[in-house]
Order: sequence, then C-alpha cells, then structure tokens
Amino acid sequence: MTKWRCVDAGRLLAPMAAALLSCAEPSTAPSPPADEVAATWTTWLLGRTDVLRPGAPPADGSPQATQELDEIVTLQRNRTATTDSLVRRHSGDPVELWSRTAVDLLGFYWTLLPDVRLATPARSARLMALLHVATQDAVLATWEAKYAYKRRAPWQVDSRVRTLMTSGDVPSYPDEHAAVAAAAREVLAAHFLPGDTTRLRTLMRETGDARIVAGAAHRSDIDAGYTLGLAVGRRVLQHAMADGSDRVWTGSIPAASWAWKPTPVRFVSVPFDAMAGTWKTWVIPSGDAFRPPPFPVVGSPRFDASLDELRRLSAGGRTVTQMDRARYWATEAPTARWELFMEEELTRRRWSTPRAARARAWLSVAMYDAFVACWDAKYHYWLARPVTINRTLTTVFSTPPFPSYPSGHSTVSTAAAQVLSEFFADRAREWEEKATEASNSRVWGGVHYRFDIEAGDTLGRRVGERVVTRMRAEGVR
Repeated sequence: MTKWRCVDAGRLLAPMAAALLSCAEPSTAPSPPADEVAATWTTWLLGRTDVLRPGAPPADGSPQATQELDEIVTLQRNRTATTDSLVRRHSGDPVELWSRTAVDLLGFYWTLLPDVRLATPARSARLMALLHVATQDAVLATWEAKYAYKRRAPWQVDSRVRTLMTSGDVPSYPDEHAAVAAAAREVLAAHFLPGDTTRLRTLMRETGDARIVAGAAHRSDIDAGYTLGLAVGRRVLQHAMADGSDRVWTGSIPAASWAWKPTPVRFVSVPFDAMAGTWKTWVIPSGDAFRPPPFPVVGSPRFDASLDELRRLSAGGRTVTQMDRARYWATEAPTARWELFMEEELTRRRWSTPRAARARAWLSVAMYDAFVACWDAKYHYWLARPVTINRTLTTVFSTPPFPSYPSGHSTVSTAAAQVLSEFFADRAREWEEKATEASNSRVWGGVHYRFDIEAGDTLGRRVGERVVTRMRAEGVR
C-alpha cells in the first residue's frame, strides 16, 4: 500500500495563528442563491425536515435579543488578528471546511496503514458518506427552521453591527454553520482516535465564535444550530452502528493456486475489510446486486494477454507519464481525489449551501455503494494479484493487501464520474477521462490485470446509473 505524505493533523485542526497584518473587512463577494425550497427536499435519515425544528428564537427587542446584540458589538470593538483570521476561515461554505478536514485526517491515517486501519479504502468511503449525509440533513433541517421563523441576522437588526461575512438574505436562526459543525464533529469524533476529539471540538467552537463576531449570527442562533446538528449527528451514528461494518471476518483464504496470498512488501496476512461487501448500502439493493461474472480462467488466452501486458510494462515498457499518473492515483484512498474534485467544482460554481451539501452527499454515497459492490466481488472471487501469479513482475508501488478482481479504483471512479456528470454536464467528458485514467493507472502501476479494470468499469457504471436514476426520481440536480 503506497503511503501518503505525513500530515500533521493537529496542525491542520489547531486555531489559526494571530500573525496577520490587517483586520478582516466586510466581504464583497457575491452571495450564493438562498434556495428557500431546500426546506422541502428529501433527507437521508430524518424523514421530514421539520422533525428537529427548535423552539422559536428570542423576539426582537426582548432582553435576551438585546443582550446578544450588545455582545456582538463588544466583540467587534475588541477584534484581534486572531479573531479576524477565524472569521475568514469560517466565512465560506460551511461543509467545505469539514469535508477537507476529513480528507486531511484520512490522509494522515492512510500513512499508518496497515497497522491502524481507520482509513482503508472501504472505510474511507464509508466515513465520507456518513459525514456528507449528516451535513446535508443538518443543512436541510436548518433551512426548514430558518424559513419557519425568518429571523433577521444581527447586522440587519442593529446598525452598530458590521457584517464581516457574506450571508445574503438567508434567515439566521438556527445557524447552518453551527449545525454542520456539530453534526460533522459528532460523526468524525466517533471514527477517529481519542486524540482527535479535542481538536475537532475546538474547530466546532471556532465556527460559532466566528459567526457571532462576524455579525452573521446571534448567540441563540449558534446554540440552536449546535443542538440541531448534534441530534442529526447522533441519528447518523445510529445508522452507522447498524450498517454491519463492525462484523469480524472469521473465514479463510481459498487454498487454490490462483487465490489471493499476502503480497510484498509487508505481506499483510489479514486482508483489508473482507466483510465490506456485506455492509448496508444507501441506494443499490445490496453489495451483490450487480456482481460481475467470474474472471478469466488462469492460463486462458484472455488471462495470458492481461499478464503479458503487465510483463511488458514491468520490463521497461512504462513511460514516465504512466508512472507519474499511477503514483498520483495511488497516494491516497481512491475516493479522496473525487471528493476534492467536487470541492474544486463547487468553489468555482458558488452553489447555495443546501445544493452544495446535497451534491456532496450523492457523490459520497455513490462511491461508498460502489465500494461495497466491489468488495463483495473481490471476496467472492479471491483472485490473486499479478505479483503472486508472476513473481518476476515489478510494480510502481506496493500492491494493496486485498484480492485483485475487480479494480476498486475503476469501480469507484466510474461511479463518481456518472454522478459528477449528472451535476456538471458541461464537464462530463472530463469526468469520464479522469475515470479512465484512474482505471488505467492500476495497470500502469502493475497491481491489476486489464480484465480487473474492465469489470470494475462495468460495475461502477451500473452503480452510478442506479444512483443517477434515484437522483432524477427525487428531482436532484
């Protein structure tokens, strides 16, 4: 398994340093659309968006509301470089920060594989799906409450308050940034090591503090957001506890000559996540719903042709570009690249918070379901990796410790391309090209047969098509 570069997770999550030259100024960037209709969109786990609606906020002019406005005025008068840096950090899409934080944390734990298995390919996909389901449902629940109460933001109520964040005309109660932070922290803290909990809690608290000092939210907006987000996060964790991911593999590796065996250089004896093909899916019926047909018989013309291709590559046939792209796609969990592609696209398009949160959830769910389908096939067939069948082969990076057929990169990337093409049709050709490169990279790297990626492409397309069909039925675009 190729290692990620070592990422200092503590540094990534710690509060921003105070060494900034100037104070924050009100944002002049255009506001994204409000998408009030998001209050009626379908959730993943809440049922109705109003199921967690908080009680009414303090009335304008009430003692509590006045006290909250006075607090903001005082905070703004005493702003520092540190508080201004936090305002800038939390002024964008509320889900983006948590999505990138999760990818960074998974990257850190990727470097610890196989000794710490928190970030195996399948578990990375599972966590990102849980995170984005939680953040989408938290956003939709806040949108329902926002337009039920239509509370004005502090800067709209009191002329003493400056607005330091672009928030448009979206009502302030409850605060979506706080809700997302609480939901995300709950999900992430449950899946990483205890040492990460404090840093995640700090990041959550920073969110609320930044929103208040920026004049975007009252204290009661933040408190209601935290409460709502925590409730969403706990519902998602209840789902996670019942998805089968805690099942322990007690089987045995087939004894056949063609069956998987531990591979160099670590020769990991217990393959990653042998039960992942049985985990509960979000959209497809089950992991075995689209199981591919058997791989070519060892020694058959098709099998030998695939092995010959790998021999040629191993004997000096790889180009520098092929080796570079093989490493590019291997230096993190295969889903991570696609999560970041989504973030880059959303940054360019400036979609509304609900629409962006929903897009992330559908992409992550599609990739998770694709992984479950792929892992079902891998551990149904147990095909040995190329370096086991032919020990003279050389690879660009270490062969991952699980069976070969079909390719996980191919399955996940093709499914991801289907979903991204549905959201961003003007770039459909680019998504397909990226998926093709991800697939080919596994052959160029020497860790997969050509028929592995062909089966993965077909499987991923079937999963992606099922997800897109469901999206269209629910009016997702």
